Amino acid sequence: MRANEQISRKGKILIGVYSSSAGISMTALAIVAVLEVFMLVYSVLNAPMYGDYLWHYRAFYIALLAVALIYIALNAFVKRDIARRYKVLNVANPLYAVFFFGWALGITFFDSIIWGTADTMVFMTFSLVVPLSFFLFPWAYVAIVVVADALMMYLTVTVTGTVASLINLSIFCIFQIVLGFSFLRMRLKLAERIVQEQENADIDVLTGFANRRVYEQDMKKLNSHPGRGRMAYISIDVNGLKEINDQYGHPAGDKLIVGAAQCIDQCFGDMGKLYRVGGDEFVALVTANAEELEKLFRTFARCTQAWSKNNDLALSTAYGFVCYSEYPDSDSAVLARVADERMYAAKARYYQMNGKDRRRHVDDAPQTRARQ
Repeated sequence: MRANEQISRKGKILIGVYSSSAGISMTALAIVAVLEVFMLVYSVLNAPMYGDYLWHYRAFYIALLAVALIYIALNAFVKRDIARRYKVLNVANPLYAVFFFGWALGITFFDSIIWGTADTMVFMTFSLVVPLSFFLFPWAYVAIVVVADALMMYLTVTVTGTVASLINLSIFCIFQIVLGFSFLRMRLKLAERIVQEQENADIDVLTGFANRRVYEQDMKKLNSHPGRGRMAYISIDVNGLKEINDQYGHPAGDKLIVGAAQCIDQCFGDMGKLYRVGGDEFVALVTANAEELEKLFRTFARCTQAWSKNNDLALSTAYGFVCYSEYPDSDSAVLARVADERMYAAKARYYQMNGKDRRRHVDDAPQTRARQ
């Protein structure tokens, strides 16, 4: 579940850059579409001026208009689906940047044939406006710009043969790369900070697990999850935490919670998603059957014993689990309640075996820890 539903941090940053630049992209592409409509009308009104190259230019105008409209439609199509947006636009945007540079070079080339000089204004305009409206990593932007600028310089020198035009274009290219690189790095830093803030809001600081807010969101999604029939709900609680806090202080209690989280992550982290839903209360949603879980909990017991030995602090947990196949027609709240009941029964046995006062009773535990 974790691998399928979570997007990589790089993906989240790219999505953040896209989100913060979406207005620029749509505005730029809308302007391009309008301009190409005007250019098509212009080519009709001034057809003799183009001579034998009329349909070459019209092909350029039609192609750019089509690409602009397709990109606008593509953005609208992937707007609501974050995972699809990342997969599609992460590939599409660099391709669009290459296309627009190629288009500007092509127009400049045909202009040089008709007028005998290389007018770099169209190329310069697209160089500054279009690539910056897409989300790209700086190295990708620089690579595309350097190749396009090198071709433009070659075309300029070949057509004009003047050092002055080459110097002017070189100055512009340096300015363009520095400006674009700085702009994109600023966007990436902003998106990275936003992602960091979002991650901090979703993560329990002490353990690094997802927090209760994320847990409640995922539980709602779980009812419609296509693979839920193969999943299991695990409820884990630390035994004797209050005694540790009273005897050694809360830092020791926090250490115990972290130790439990480390053992949980070691045994179940690769199989699903882990949550800290309360002080010493953990939940794991994993893909496993009952037989696999029994084996894993034997490994978990060895892990907690090893941790206790290495840290001179007794780590004991109670757990309860339920496979979704046991209650195929029930929603996630029912599974949570059953796992909690089983966990509290195990906790009661622990206190009974150790002759300790059970402060929280099994009968009222499910009401105390209602998940939904």
